[in-house]
Amino acid sequence: MLLIGAGLLLRSFWQLLEVRPGFEPHRLLTAKIRLPVPNDPAEDTYRVTEKRAAFYQEVLRRVSGLPAVEQAAVGSASSLPMNSTRRNQSTFVIENRATESERVPVAEVASVSSSYFDVLKTPLKRGRVFTESDNSKGQQVAVVNEALARRYWQDADPVGQHIKLGSGSFLSRSSSVLTIVGVVGDIRSDGFDTASAPCIYVSAPQAPPYGSVVYLRTAGDPGTLGEAIRREVLAVDPGIPVFGIRTMDEVVAKNLAARRFALELLGVFAAVAFLLAAIGIYGVMAYTFSRRIGEIGLRMALGAQRSDILKIVLGEGALMVVCGVVAGLIGSVILTRFLQTMLFEIKPTDPITFGVLTTLLVSVALLACLIPAQRATRVDPLMALRHE
Repeated sequence: MLLIGAGLLLRSFWQLLEVRPGFEPHRLLTAKIRLPVPNDPAEDTYRVTEKRAAFYQEVLRRVSGLPAVEQAAVGSASSLPMNSTRRNQSTFVIENRATESERVPVAEVASVSSSYFDVLKTPLKRGRVFTESDNSKGQQVAVVNEALARRYWQDADPVGQHIKLGSGSFLSRSSSVLTIVGVVGDIRSDGFDTASAPCIYVSAPQAPPYGSVVYLRTAGDPGTLGEAIRREVLAVDPGIPVFGIRTMDEVVAKNLAARRFALELLGVFAAVAFLLAAIGIYGVMAYTFSRRIGEIGLRMALGAQRSDILKIVLGEGALMVVCGVVAGLIGSVILTRFLQTMLFEIKPTDPITFGVLTTLLVSVALLACLIPAQRATRVDPLMALRHE
């Protein structure tokens, strides 16, 4: 039962590692920034869209010049992958399409700079991504992910279509209509085991957020740039806090930590159980036939061949193994259902896992029976009868 439980978790973990997150986490560093929001709007230094956009533009210029930095980008807090606690959802309306009252389109909305998709290495599927000309003075545009395109434009091309965001977006001109200019691949926002949600990306200069994330793609170890990022941001505005500096490898590892711990814990118990099963079967069979030396000697004295003795010993051992395996399989079918919430694209009764591990355990158990069986065939009949 422990072996099958560990096997299911191992296959599930392997399936999880095969999932493409939609971005390249290696050598990618993130740092969070929060612009102040005073209670009195008149005291808000960054109330004007252009000032927020200029702040992020200067931050990007500075951090891009740091040693070993290859690319830099900025995005709203909701643009951070594997961060289910900071999602920004908004309703939207598709132009020239009637909206059902019970099924209003909803999508996650993220504000990102023009280099965001290049830094994360998220593939462009159709159209284009943002450019420097997509600023507050230009036409308001949007890029959508494949999940949204599949859901709302199954048989059509979303590029060139128009949408209007509802409340919940950070567009300064919420009444403006967005023109979809591109479709990008899905980025796993809530984890490897959760399907990608429909997402609309807006241009950061057109919708600069108060809370943002700076992304740095580095040539070396990204973990060494934390203080450098903080220094450059404070050089632009000493009152802006920089926090949550982490590599995306750390974010991914944290997302997988619970499953990895469960796999390691159950794997250790399964390995111990596997070892104890082999030693236990060997010990029982060795002790059993040490008590039957006289019987074996008598059988051989009456004409039994060594092959006959081997069949008797292996037959009795196999019966014990089969009974144990059947009981274990029944228990596994019942108990592995409790692992269902921890499995990813693997059924609790996965036939491959059950078949492979059952074969492995039976093979090792029969091998453990074979050693005392061979010893039993070497018994000298005269010595065995004298012992009796």
